[in-house]
Amino acid sequence: MAGKRGQRGTKPIEVGSQYNPRFLEELDRRSMVAKQLKERLRLLMTDLGGWRDLSYQEQSLCQRAVHLERLIETKELALAAGQAIDENKYTNAICALSGLLSKLGMKKRVKVLSLHDYLQAKTNELQRTTSTQAGADPGPEPSPSTKETR
Repeated sequence: MAGKRGQRGTKPIEVGSQYNPRFLEELDRRSMVAKQLKERLRLLMTDLGGWRDLSYQEQSLCQRAVHLERLIETKELALAAGQAIDENKYTNAICALSGLLSKLGMKKRVKVLSLHDYLQAKTNELQRTTSTQAGADPGPEPSPSTKETR
């Protein structure tokens, strides 16, 4: 059931200070924070070879890294706004994030595709291009040619 325009949702728009495995699902999906965190998680997992190629442990570490990165950002935003932060917690969070990223590996992994997967991806890409071109605006009508008068 959709809410009324201007009505506030009941879901949080910011991550909690304690990690919860369902933190992304519990955020208000309409919030910019939720969209950014979802995109970061997607990018991190893509760099590591994709969700399906990651072990459960790697998936868990990816989620924790994204959560921790947001907590660090909120501390930095508070600091930039002139608010006091707990420097020990901030430093510990940075060290923890560094450790998670080191465990995951900081370099992109090559995703190995079978010939079937490659051909399927190319077919899908071609279909998207064709459907986009078919529905695309053809642009302005060419102007009628003017006849030369002698």
